[in-house]
Amino acid sequence: MVDNLIAIEEMNGPYQTIFQRVMRMVPDRDQTDKKLQRLLAFRLLRDGESETREFLIREIRNIIRCAYTGSLYHYLTNEDVRAECGSPPSIPEPPAVA
Repeated sequence: MVDNLIAIEEMNGPYQTIFQRVMRMVPDRDQTDKKLQRLLAFRLLRDGESETREFLIREIRNIIRCAYTGSLYHYLTNEDVRAECGSPPSIPEPPAVA
């Protein structure tokens, strides 16, 4: 069964360059977390670069807003932790110009 696993975070080619760009967005303390790398690599293959980057930016903002100090992987995969932080405040629409 282990022989069937593909380490998608180690794929070569143009994908590796895109993956490295996305990983630069990750805080330094979480850069070597293999579980996080695999999660982001999977999202990158499934959703594409722009969607993955937007997801990561949104979640890092939420982590900063709620002052979460644990690992990024734990935050992303644990619904209870994310629920404790609550949803981000909505940004009001700018007033219409007359």
